[in-house]
Amino acid sequence: MLNVPYETDSYTLRSAGPIPVSTGNFIVQTFGVNKSVIKTYEATTSLLRSDDMAGQGGDYISASYSRLPYLTEGGQEVFSGSEVVKPVFINNHELEI
Repeated sequence: MLNVPYETDSYTLRSAGPIPVSTGNFIVQTFGVNKSVIKTYEATTSLLRSDDMAGQGGDYISASYSRLPYLTEGGQEVFSGSEVVKPVFINNHELEI
């Protein structure tokens, strides 16, 4: 469907380095996760602009598109691709999966 994304959540564990507790055994202390929303488009005519990116004050950290070999009935180019929204920090006890 044109301009309708599939949205998925991505969780990245935030942790300190491994700490040895005995020979060959380590523990990893976690202190939260970063949650990002990934928007995937099968077909879209709308691409993000530079000012939509986090470095320019926007809400996205990355985007990638490929031009598809056809046009809309109105003559617009069509792309497939994905966009990643800036992550949000979540404490371990707040995480709901």
